[in-house]
Amino acid sequence: MRNPYISFLQAFGIVLVVVGHAFPTDGHHNLLYQWIYSFHMPLWVFLSGYLLRYTAPPAPQGVCPLAEIRFGGKSGFLDTKVRRLLVPYLLISTLVFLPKVWLSHWAVKPVALSWGAYFEMLLVPARNVIVYYWFLPTIFILLVGTVLLAKGLARMGLGGRVPLWGWVVAAAVLALWNPLGGVQWLNLGGVVKFAFYFVLGMAYCTYQDEIDRNLYFGAPWTTLGWGITSVLAGGFGMAPHGALWSMLIAVSGILFALSLGHTYLQSGKTFLAPLDGATYAIFLFSWFPQSALRVVMYDYGHLSPWIGVPLSAAAGLALPWLLWRALQYGKRWPAGRSIAQMLGQ
Repeated sequence: MRNPYISFLQAFGIVLVVVGHAFPTDGHHNLLYQWIYSFHMPLWVFLSGYLLRYTAPPAPQGVCPLAEIRFGGKSGFLDTKVRRLLVPYLLISTLVFLPKVWLSHWAVKPVALSWGAYFEMLLVPARNVIVYYWFLPTIFILLVGTVLLAKGLARMGLGGRVPLWGWVVAAAVLALWNPLGGVQWLNLGGVVKFAFYFVLGMAYCTYQDEIDRNLYFGAPWTTLGWGITSVLAGGFGMAPHGALWSMLIAVSGILFALSLGHTYLQSGKTFLAPLDGATYAIFLFSWFPQSALRVVMYDYGHLSPWIGVPLSAAAGLALPWLLWRALQYGKRWPAGRSIAQMLGQ
């Protein structure tokens, strides 16, 4: 069932992603860039946790709903997530590998032509030819691992025994004292780091009405207050450095986004509605126009970010959106459905 609130947050989140990727490599000191990168990926992980809980089937009192998810078999949870996340990850990364090798002269991160480099970029997501594809295996592990954990606890008779907020605290502790910190293989260090936001999203979904009411989400002063807080802390860097402060800054950005979502819905505005359903396609395909424009605009044209960022962001949204529309249209035919499925659509 479509959730207009989450649809807005996904659209807002993908705009942040595309704008963040529109900056030149020497533009990372920019206020907007720093603000976006202080919370945009935690927001996406938060939304993934929210949607996992939101789509879980009803469960009896005292039973974790995630334990009721049908895991195996055709069209089961695992099958769906493999096709949605891992197949596009493997397919698109493989298709891009050789062109990235040939064009390494212009690449921010050059790639060597070897089997070792090929398998490394698949198994070490931070070294993928499309660097921000690290998100795909990371969120796959979080989704599958969480459901398996819920099912395992249910079989041991422990399902529902630990309050959800207890899991939030445990995930926060693990993120701060990350036992896998620095482990790049399958981004396991990142999985532990981002698990906090994932569990936080599940907790928000579970207690959304109560949280929204107690935090006055949607009130103008709430949205403005969290916006100013996240900009001052994340954009201007006015908060101390460290894992705890980075976590608090990301949470302030998430709270701003949540309140902004309510403000947006209350206003009756629909200017982000065209992105509804297209956000994943934009994430997958925006790298292509934005990488090409980075070379043309910044390496050769030496354009100012004031010009380059809007142009790159517009292309990063519009061209993948058009491709997404074409894929939706192509689903009328068997071949089109197969292509769309391989691309996670």
